[in-house]
Amino acid sequence: MSRLSTSNNSVFLVDDAGRQLVAKHLTDTDIPLSYLADSNEALARSVPVQRIHHVLDRAQGDPFDGTLAEYVPGTDLATVLAGNGRAPAPQELAAYLGRFLLACRQLPRMHDGYGPYKRTAPELASHEEFVVGYAARYWGRARPFYEGTRTGDAVDAWVEHGLRAALRRNPAPHAVVPIDANLKNFILTPERRIIALNVPIAAVSTPAHAVAAVGAHLRHRPYHAAFLNEVLASQCPADAEMVPHFELWALLGILSFYAVRHPLERDSWRDWGSPVLLDEDFRGLVHDLLQKRATR
Repeated sequence: MSRLSTSNNSVFLVDDAGRQLVAKHLTDTDIPLSYLADSNEALARSVPVQRIHHVLDRAQGDPFDGTLAEYVPGTDLATVLAGNGRAPAPQELAAYLGRFLLACRQLPRMHDGYGPYKRTAPELASHEEFVVGYAARYWGRARPFYEGTRTGDAVDAWVEHGLRAALRRNPAPHAVVPIDANLKNFILTPERRIIALNVPIAAVSTPAHAVAAVGAHLRHRPYHAAFLNEVLASQCPADAEMVPHFELWALLGILSFYAVRHPLERDSWRDWGSPVLLDEDFRGLVHDLLQKRATR
């Protein structure tokens, strides 16, 4: 047995009679493990995914939370796209990610309401309450870093009324979609196959939310345009206008993560694998989506 990672959870490579498996001791996991197993099974019907063989769940009386899964060798896409490996062509990656989004629509519902499918997340009554409420929650954590700036003022107005107005302009059908699908959750194998490593954080929302959950992590690279060309017309024709709004929502979530966990390291905050710092990415999107449009 050898240790693979200790970033959030302890991850070990285990040899079982010549078969390599990954054992995870989960001390920092958001997704209920019974839902994780069901979702892994559902995703595997449509896209290549690291298969989970066994789940240990304290909620079911097991001594700790953990999973035993197949070992998938390779390099995560965030690292590959950062220039540390031979990356797939933009159109190839875009086609895979498009299939992944469609596969996520087959994920089971965790409850009848709205909100992230996470252990401690409340079940909310409406889609609007979920989207606007979480934008306000994320922004509340990040806002002190933008106090007194034009960026901060623009986001204040967007959270207060702009996001809600955009949602009402763009009604769209609801489905289970990924709302957090960063590129570290995908592996490029030595055979150049792309495989999903983890079940994404999901929720009932709109197609544009799903597109933005991936697109936010492709910004400032040619992959972003290729991905949007692949999916905008086919997957979110009713609410394509919402994609940059949901990308901003996603960046707020990342800012919130860093503001809570690494508040003194703002100069190094970066979306995983991004070629630009998170602050530059965030300010640029706020300018293009909110400030530039307001002056037209």
